[in-house]
Amino acid sequence: MTSHTQPSLPLALVVDDDATFRMLSRMSLEQEDLRVEEASSGQAAIDFAASTRPDIIVLDLQMPGMDGFTVCQQIRRLPGGEFVPILIMTGLDDVDSIAKAYEMGATDFIVKPCHGLILSQRVRYMLRASQNLSALRSSESRLAQAQRIAQLGGWEWDVPQQRMEMSDAACHILGISPAACGHSQAAYLERVHEADRALVAEAMREGAADGTGFDLDHRIIQSDGTERIVHLLGELITDDAGTAQRMVGTVQDVTDKRAAEAKIYFLANYDHVTHLPNRSLFLHRVAQAITCGAGNSVIGALLMLSLDRYHRICDMHGSRSGDQIMKDVTERLQQALSVGMTIAQYAGTEAPILARLADDQFAVFLADLSEPEDSSKVAQSFLDVFNRPFQVGTTSVTLSTNIGIAIPGPDGTEAEQLLRKAAAALQATKSKGHNCYQYYSDAMNASIAARVSLEQDLRAAISGNQFILHYQPQVDILSEKVIGFEALIRWQHPTRGLVSPAEFIPVAEEEELIVEMSEWVIKSVTQQQRLWHKKGLAPTAVSINVSGLHFRQRNIASQIKALVYAEGGTPQDIELELTESILMTDAPSTAATLKELKESGFRLAIDDFGTGYSSLAYLQRFPIDTIKIDQAFVKDLKLGKVDSPIMRAIIGMGRALKLHIVAEGVETRDQLAFLRMQGCEAYQGYLFSKPVPVNQLQHLLRDRLSDDASRTTERLRNRLAS
Repeated sequence: MTSHTQPSLPLALVVDDDATFRMLSRMSLEQEDLRVEEASSGQAAIDFAASTRPDIIVLDLQMPGMDGFTVCQQIRRLPGGEFVPILIMTGLDDVDSIAKAYEMGATDFIVKPCHGLILSQRVRYMLRASQNLSALRSSESRLAQAQRIAQLGGWEWDVPQQRMEMSDAACHILGISPAACGHSQAAYLERVHEADRALVAEAMREGAADGTGFDLDHRIIQSDGTERIVHLLGELITDDAGTAQRMVGTVQDVTDKRAAEAKIYFLANYDHVTHLPNRSLFLHRVAQAITCGAGNSVIGALLMLSLDRYHRICDMHGSRSGDQIMKDVTERLQQALSVGMTIAQYAGTEAPILARLADDQFAVFLADLSEPEDSSKVAQSFLDVFNRPFQVGTTSVTLSTNIGIAIPGPDGTEAEQLLRKAAAALQATKSKGHNCYQYYSDAMNASIAARVSLEQDLRAAISGNQFILHYQPQVDILSEKVIGFEALIRWQHPTRGLVSPAEFIPVAEEEELIVEMSEWVIKSVTQQQRLWHKKGLAPTAVSINVSGLHFRQRNIASQIKALVYAEGGTPQDIELELTESILMTDAPSTAATLKELKESGFRLAIDDFGTGYSSLAYLQRFPIDTIKIDQAFVKDLKLGKVDSPIMRAIIGMGRALKLHIVAEGVETRDQLAFLRMQGCEAYQGYLFSKPVPVNQLQHLLRDRLSDDASRTTERLRNRLAS
């Protein structure tokens, strides 16, 4: 064997027992800038390939001792030998030899004798192909390595054929070997956690049906029973006609990532000793509770507790003992909170929020109290738990606490503000000694006195007929014609003037005066409708709010119908508005009452839709005609700048169920334009008109039903239709 070394050039190994052929082959290949090594026997070729892997091998089949078939087979078994291109040279021009050469691992063959130019070009072509394959293998290897590091796998779903292929990395993530991986969507879903399976199947179905794809996290169960969290992403590929052909995507194991995110969230929002919310999270949750309760309407309290002697205990017994004290304090506070809320007859849906604000400070937010003063019962239960000493090793230590209390509404409507007021009240307790509580100010007593006065005045208002009705128009969103009104009760107080419903309605409900007021509204609306009919004015359809207390009266459907008929009205001209919370209380009884009202001719609406128990199930169960979208979803709409998936979903759901959709609180043209584009049918709000007394309605109707307005809206309708 001879050797001529040119490291920068590809290396070709020529294997032939004919020295003349080897020389001619060398001459041809070196002209193509190749390094050439020679081997005169099969064993010599194997030995060389084992120590120095050539870039290509030119191999003669007929050699003494070991033929080319065996050499080819042996080289393929060497490390890396499976990738070396092997060009078989044979004088046997028969199919069997060629077929056998391929079986032994040959890459290509050429019949000898052959022209040197043909040999060199064939070798050059095979080298280019080998280099491309090598680059592809290297790229695939890097990709596979990156996917392993990222725990990311790929998949492809043939939608028409219902065949699903998964990469080796995807199979590994699922905990199955690639050989055992099924080729169907069902095979993937088998690995999905049973509780998530329906969700994943539906997401894949919808993603293929509507072309949106999907993007979700779900759990999988691997073969060994290990539960992992994966992020599944899918994108649809369609043909030119828009027909779904394939869905391609990735599956990534995000278990560790989600665990890290959860740990980061915990460290940022919770106290690491007591596992209670910290100051930041507490303020956030209080703000949410106040927002959901609409600020002043929250009946609750914020309590701030400060422990004495805590830092002294830490100095004497060490920080670990201090941590144990805090855990014991937390357990007692949680028990006291449960006892205190029972004593206060707490029956709200919002759970109390207990937090650790600092080393020796805790805070509690109570929502949905029956009365604000019930917070004193909870405060006393907190004080009681400190009567028993705490154990630190073999030593018993006593702690005491003082509590400052702030009331949402009188003391503020923002979380930070309430906490500051509670801290001020806490500071004021220091002059009283230990184990006592203090309200922020005398506003609590003043509020109670004001409420008693309001209740007395309200009873007088009912007997003295001090109420009036204001009507807010409901407007067709395309024609902008008035199609109805909502009747809203107002209190014309003899000395205070017009009193806001937000002030007297809660008192009326608590004292069960709301039933008489609701009956007065129904009678007054029916009387007004008769007057409108006599004058030939339209529209006369009116929506009336029905309180939960009124709706729960026995035989309420018959009572309302009797009130309307007694005043000469017809149920078909009246729409009764109920909140979602009313509908979901005692659903079977509610369904029967609604059915009776519907059969009597009344239209039925859900008021403030989206703020309660919004559910497709009850929309299908109850005979609802109208949903009124709460103004909270309308106020932030701005055409072209702020989208509202919730609004689009509500409107789409309402249209799908063939319900009449009314948006409340519309105040800007942008809001109106957005609602119009989404297919909302009607609206009410200050953009058209605020609630006005009945004597202003005739003028309003004349303005809005003029011939010019009719022509304008007809042009608008034609443009939209086109």
